[in-house]
Amino acid sequence: MSDEQKFLFQSDLNRFWEIVTNDDSKARFAALETLDDLLLVEVIRYGVFNNQEMIGPLISFYRGPVMQMSKDRRYSVYGHVAGFVEHTSIVSVNAFLPFIAEDDSLAIVARAVIDYVSLGLLTDNDPMSRVKDIIGMIERSSLKNEGAAFGALLHIGDKRVCDLLIPLRDSLDRDAMHNAVNCSTGFIHSATADFYLDWLEGMEGSDQDGAFGTVASGLALLKKRSQIDQVCTGYRPFPTRGATPEEWKASQKPISLAEYVQHISRRMYALERAEPPPRIMPHVLTEWGLKPLTDAAETAVLDDRAATPTAYLRPESIPGGRIVDVRSEWWDGEGQIFVAWGILNPNGPTLYVLGSREFDGKHRTFMRWLHMFGGCTTYATEPISIITYQGIYEDAASIHEHLVQNHEHGLFHVIPSFVIANGGDETLADIAKRLIAAGAAASDNWGRRMAYIRKFGSSFFAQAGAEIREAYESMLAEARSKGEEPSEFLKWTEWRYGHIPDFRDANIPAWTETSLTRELFEEWWRFVSQREYQVQALLALKGMWEGAPKVLSDEARAKVVPWDAVIRFIDGYGLSLPK
Repeated sequence: MSDEQKFLFQSDLNRFWEIVTNDDSKARFAALETLDDLLLVEVIRYGVFNNQEMIGPLISFYRGPVMQMSKDRRYSVYGHVAGFVEHTSIVSVNAFLPFIAEDDSLAIVARAVIDYVSLGLLTDNDPMSRVKDIIGMIERSSLKNEGAAFGALLHIGDKRVCDLLIPLRDSLDRDAMHNAVNCSTGFIHSATADFYLDWLEGMEGSDQDGAFGTVASGLALLKKRSQIDQVCTGYRPFPTRGATPEEWKASQKPISLAEYVQHISRRMYALERAEPPPRIMPHVLTEWGLKPLTDAAETAVLDDRAATPTAYLRPESIPGGRIVDVRSEWWDGEGQIFVAWGILNPNGPTLYVLGSREFDGKHRTFMRWLHMFGGCTTYATEPISIITYQGIYEDAASIHEHLVQNHEHGLFHVIPSFVIANGGDETLADIAKRLIAAGAAASDNWGRRMAYIRKFGSSFFAQAGAEIREAYESMLAEARSKGEEPSEFLKWTEWRYGHIPDFRDANIPAWTETSLTRELFEEWWRFVSQREYQVQALLALKGMWEGAPKVLSDEARAKVVPWDAVIRFIDGYGLSLPK
């Protein structure tokens, strides 16, 4: 939704409420012209009626079409939901729950959590009742971004809340910890800083696969992002609705930053001494205005995945001695691509690259995935002087294991739409085959994949249309067999694709579910290794990459990674097709 477009409630509030209170989902869908309005109506409807029967369809709707919306569009809708909850008496904080449970955006989840615990009515007069709701969701692993929820509660800065978080902190994985420390609000609360110090002291200087560094960076970010030279030491009012300015002021109980730093300095220096070299704590002390005691030679370069993305990554910014995930984009440098593969999804095409990048005359293997809204690079443990085939495979295998252990997709987590071994190199092709056989793709449905390839060959858009149509018809048949109305996701799918010939006139191939066999693998490889197939795959990737953003708002399109940058990268790193 562009800035010029308005939500229905802004132009016709009565009509908006008529749709919200209409029990006929078909009528609601037909009455609205944009997905933004539909999302607003559905979550407000749930906030008004709080009917458990609404939960299933709302989850399906959010996981499907809503998550295809840009983060900016979802955040815009959320802002209006928050307005309805705060300024009306009939919309409960339950309207925030779909955003809390089903969204993956740190900004959206964190804001929704804070609003939920701040505006919700108390249960049994317990000021922590709504906080306990969120903690229960984290404990049940029912959130898409539990780190953002944890971090939002942590940075509220209330000691009562922080005490409830203590049992959860060691259960967070690396990504959740990264998201949690990035929820700082620009204000320092003593309860939050003390929580970080307690957390670090419990680690006793051990890096724990980067956990110590992540938590330490959170303590540094708390100070770095602070807007005032004061530290709040009071308790937050729950709920905040109705709290007077005088009550808010009284709840802050500020002390000077200098006084607080003096109070915690002994603990900070103790953490610096306890941490084995290379040390991260000297950076934290410096940020808090304390002079580190560590020699520069024993000071590590902070691997802050929360840093502002940059197009230039210096060798010293990527620590050695361990596998490193870098979430900032980069397009520069010298190196080479070994293997490239991709997923041709019209709504979100993704390119994956296994390659090597040169740092100070040495080569460091990396796996990088690229999406139109950004990606991530994972570097192998150490740079090497000479590239060998065995080294490429071992580095790739170690990167795969690292990603899986961190609950992320490993290499070849699904059957790729295409695979390109650089220049048709047979040994690189063999490495790709070994990695595919060792990845999650090996347990995928190869009977279905081969049926589609035999039917459509390199007609990737026709294949995508048929796959979407097959999924649509399967879910529609399931709903009918249960006597249920089509879900909002099905309605959105028909609205989004119904006019496209590749979907409307799709010819779906028959298939039998089959696990990976040598014969199927060899037949599949004969298709994907053909030069013409690979050419058409790259053209389809370009078409989908450039086409998908057309349904986004102007401001969301402005944040899309340009295809030209991707082309410059793969050209610069020497990807070539077989002769």
